[in-house]
Amino acid sequence: MQCYTELTPPTAVTHSLSLPFVSAESNNLVVAKTSLLQIFTTKVISIEVEEKPEEERLKKQTGFDRKANDDDGLESSFLGVDSILRPSERANKTKLVLVAEYALSGAITSLARIKTLSSKSGGEALLIGFKDAKLSLVEWDPTRPGISTISIHYYEQDGLQGSPWATNLSDCINYLSADPGSRCAALKFGARRLAILPFKQGDEDINMDDWDEELDGPRPVAQVSNVTNGDSSDSGTPYGSSFVLHLPSLDPNLIHPLHLAFLYEYREPTFGILSSTALPCSGLLHERKDHLNYMVFTLDLHQKASTTILSVEGLPYDLFMIVPLPIPIGGALLVGSNELIHIDQGGKANGVAVNMFARKSTSFGLSNQAELEMRLEGCTIEQLSIQNGEMLIILHTGELAILSFKMDGRSVSGLSVRRVATESGGSVIPAGATTISSLGPNSLFVGSECADSVVLGWSRKSGQLSRRKPRLDVPDGMDDTFLDEEDLEDDDADDDLYGNGPSTTQAAAAPIDTSTTKAGDYVFQIHDSLVSIAPIIDTTLGEPAYPPDGDEKRNSDGVRSDLELVTAVGKGGGGALAVINKNIQPKVIGRFEFPEARGIWTLCAKRPAIKGLQVTKEKTEESGDYSDDAQYDRLMIVSKALPDETEVSDVYALTSAGFEALTGTEFEPAAGSTVEAGTLGNGMRVIQVLKSEVRSYDGVIKYIVLE
Repeated sequence: MQCYTELTPPTAVTHSLSLPFVSAESNNLVVAKTSLLQIFTTKVISIEVEEKPEEERLKKQTGFDRKANDDDGLESSFLGVDSILRPSERANKTKLVLVAEYALSGAITSLARIKTLSSKSGGEALLIGFKDAKLSLVEWDPTRPGISTISIHYYEQDGLQGSPWATNLSDCINYLSADPGSRCAALKFGARRLAILPFKQGDEDINMDDWDEELDGPRPVAQVSNVTNGDSSDSGTPYGSSFVLHLPSLDPNLIHPLHLAFLYEYREPTFGILSSTALPCSGLLHERKDHLNYMVFTLDLHQKASTTILSVEGLPYDLFMIVPLPIPIGGALLVGSNELIHIDQGGKANGVAVNMFARKSTSFGLSNQAELEMRLEGCTIEQLSIQNGEMLIILHTGELAILSFKMDGRSVSGLSVRRVATESGGSVIPAGATTISSLGPNSLFVGSECADSVVLGWSRKSGQLSRRKPRLDVPDGMDDTFLDEEDLEDDDADDDLYGNGPSTTQAAAAPIDTSTTKAGDYVFQIHDSLVSIAPIIDTTLGEPAYPPDGDEKRNSDGVRSDLELVTAVGKGGGGALAVINKNIQPKVIGRFEFPEARGIWTLCAKRPAIKGLQVTKEKTEESGDYSDDAQYDRLMIVSKALPDETEVSDVYALTSAGFEALTGTEFEPAAGSTVEAGTLGNGMRVIQVLKSEVRSYDGVIKYIVLE
């Protein structure tokens, strides 16, 4: 017996992951909401961009409109009104489309993507980590369609928990990390346990495309094993036998592990782990400051062993997260409450302090940007650009910042952080984020437990230093980005003839201040959102309010609920009032009595095309699909019970004035009550299900015999 009833499914997003899941070519987003798993696909649509408010303001102040001047700076009104007509600008926005959702047994703690040797859909598999040291490997089955469980792995055995006085498994933080090459996954559970689950990726060491027989000797020949169970690579499972490691056995300093993540660009599965020999404590800074260690281990999956390849000691006590960085940066980014530290593959460290408390809490060498006054507790970080490696930081308040890397050849020589201005979308996210996933070029999914989750898109302002022609009078407050490309090309031609002006030389020689320049900055905006009513702070019940004068209350009697649940939800800028109802609450615009009706079905059926008549099609305004309203009838089939208990069915045509009974059709009311009604064949056939038969009609309710 259950004593609890779930009124609404979970809405707070805890984890997310982007991967080709439904098919090899698809771009899917998997969202975890505690125990609810949702699968989305992304759709890019083109919309018309409204004129920027700053451009309108400049035109009002200066009276200058770049669209109203020709190439020689003359007023285009001299050329005629049609000359200033320009097509409106359009932009692409990423939208989310729900594919499926599943209620799972257990709280999800991690998501990871695994590329298996083969899958039913051709896409990648999804590895789900649960709170009580459990892993589930699932894939998409297009024949169902739906998710299919490949395997479930448990690590809750008593023999893995250590001593009886050890910390309870439910009180420990369990997290999952997968190798970027899908060679294995690691689950940290308990206090100091690490489960390694290897995945089969083919005989890479046997194929060896770079094998040189002169240097390496004869190429080994692949041998086929006859073993059909155990650890054989010929078994039908995409994974091998997992094994559990005791972290102090890897290194005695791994007493208190804080975070773990697999790294990029290694031949063997390699992970970095942040740990210490004593628990970090801000109250003991006078005794111990920099006592954290960052160690990198490479795994030998066949020997079930590991090797230490890097160790960095003396790190600040407040580091709490490892962010692995792909090329062109590489290495790992260590995130602390007061600083950011990058460690490359050779162990070289570069860091930046983002507030005044960093110098008081650590003696580690950091560049000083304390004027930013940023707090990094609860922040999330994701890469923005694969060209320069810039990363987006979302603070616990929802504010945005950009992390840039200063490169010296192929190595990192420094870090710099700058806030995103409010006018560039630095405050579009109302509260902190719990997860970030890249959805492709210029779009990210930002999940939150304190506000609505959003799809965040961005663009970049032009970074080209343009030169104005002397004959074109541009106001001082005007940005260079308002010049057309033709103006820039003409400027280059003028420079070839007359040389560069002194103003241009000074501008080129002056250093660019990255903290204040607008050229090349990111501009963020919201593309889509997922509504959340979490966390719920308080609730109360109330009656819906209606206007004192009007029939809305009378029309809504018996249709809308008498009570509504009002809740205070969200935190910070994501706070709001949410009104929760058990059912849809329609706004009643008209009411009439229909006591004999027992069931109603509304249909949209196509009229049969007249032979020899060409049908013109126009795009609908909302969907963009081709349709012709003249080829559709809005029909309504009503199942009735008459006073003499006779059951009949009637068909009506819906009009702007109401509905009218259709006569002169082959619809037979005396056939009995209708059980179900609908359309088939893209609206070409109307199907009526009776108690003892099924009937088919065309768009004008002409009976069609089913064969």
